[in-house]
Amino acid sequence: MMIPLSTVLAGGAFVALSAVNVALMLEASRPDCSPTLKRRLIRFHRIGGYLFVILLCVMVWIMSQRLVGFGLSKAPALVVVHVALAVLLLALVGLKLLIARRYKHLYSMLAQVGTAIFATSFVLVSLPLLSQVLQASSPTGLRLTPALPFAIPLCLVLYLLATKRSKKHAMEVTRPRVLLAPPGGAALTNSQKGGAGSMTLLLAHIEQQTHDTKTLRFLLPEGTSLRARPGQFLTFHWFIKGKRVTRAYTISSSPSHAKYVEITPKRVENGSVSNYLHDEAKLGLTVEATGPHGKFFFDETVHRSIVLIAAGSGITPMISILRYIDSLRLPTHVTLLYCVRSRNDIIFGAELERLQNSVPGFHYSVTLSQPDDNWTGNKGRLTQEYVFGHVNDLDRPMYFLCGPRGFMENARHILTCLGVDEERITEESFGERQITSPTLVKAETIEFVRSQKICASSPNATLLEVAEANGVQIPFGCRQGQCGTCATQVLVGSVDMETDAGLSADQKKGGFVLCCVSRANGTVIVAA
Repeated sequence: MMIPLSTVLAGGAFVALSAVNVALMLEASRPDCSPTLKRRLIRFHRIGGYLFVILLCVMVWIMSQRLVGFGLSKAPALVVVHVALAVLLLALVGLKLLIARRYKHLYSMLAQVGTAIFATSFVLVSLPLLSQVLQASSPTGLRLTPALPFAIPLCLVLYLLATKRSKKHAMEVTRPRVLLAPPGGAALTNSQKGGAGSMTLLLAHIEQQTHDTKTLRFLLPEGTSLRARPGQFLTFHWFIKGKRVTRAYTISSSPSHAKYVEITPKRVENGSVSNYLHDEAKLGLTVEATGPHGKFFFDETVHRSIVLIAAGSGITPMISILRYIDSLRLPTHVTLLYCVRSRNDIIFGAELERLQNSVPGFHYSVTLSQPDDNWTGNKGRLTQEYVFGHVNDLDRPMYFLCGPRGFMENARHILTCLGVDEERITEESFGERQITSPTLVKAETIEFVRSQKICASSPNATLLEVAEANGVQIPFGCRQGQCGTCATQVLVGSVDMETDAGLSADQKKGGFVLCCVSRANGTVIVAA
């Protein structure tokens, strides 16, 4: 008995609907998917899901009637298997709805469950076609039936759709990893302005966070895509009173936002840039920026459980990480320990409350060193007892530290005393680095080996400045010794380096220096 054409077409539509729903879900989970597009994709996914459930219920009812007509003991094996697959589909759909509605901390499983629904639907529809093909075979060879021409294109189209989508998704997932491989490597695409790896940002919104902290939202240029990881920073090149001033600021928005990027600078005493941003920056301001930079970032493929320890404006990379986890509905377990002076110094207080309710695996605690009489939360500074009281499993998480240098040294000491492995602790300094005038040194010459140039060095010029003045190409990012992009090995001689924050332990042992903050002390030979 041949399968009616209408049945074949209905089955194809049923499987295609399942494939489209999976594609919509994967597309909405992309980190660079804008919030507006994401909402639309999710809406279409829900509509498609309801249609799928309706079709499935109709199919199960029709199959159950067939089973009743045959009787369970006399039903053909194909009918029994068909009904069993339909029941399995119902169970999978029910599981998907349960996760989506009630167990949101398991959101990462939705893609796997959706794929299982698609695969089961495909088998359910293919079985009758395969059965007819087998029945049509003869001892002299396979005799094609009218249903077979519909089966082959259906299988081919579904296979191509599945493989194309999986390859595209794999490229999207892996590409940021490749771009981030170099220390502080920038990752910009399309319409880049202002030079290689740079772009021009437009100030579109200003929000007061605390008495001395503001959030500035900058729109990305049309056609530009910024591939950042939560926790990284951008280097901004400001023009203040006719002078070009470079400062690095952590991205405080989630990298999942494709149209804009936010920073949250804190006013710093005698800080030329921070005071400018707080007192003079107006909507419509444009600024050149490069990046993203930094090795301090959250990676959801590696970090399943994290502890964020921040002080003051060190909360900025942490809020980016939390917003990213929230926007992608990641099942990451997160604990935030936030230390500030007073209640008025809590940055993103309302946002933390929202995230506490939105992210199932998120818990945070704020401690004040100078609390008021009405403060009922934790009081005092970061201590071993405070950490131990809020982190149940010390051996599992990755620890992220951000705040003043002394704070991070104390936090690292506390963690190591609690038995935390040094390899699971990463830290990031922040804010405008206060640069004091260095002691005048006598620099004779700097030899750049790979570039085959020997250059005279002016007093107090950094290695990077000497290189730029003489056409020696040394990649750089923040120009503040934080991102590690300009790390270069010194072969002979010594330098005075203001900070080694951007160097790894292996680089320090190997004689690498940060050219942007290093000044030659006499004759120096470097590998650049």
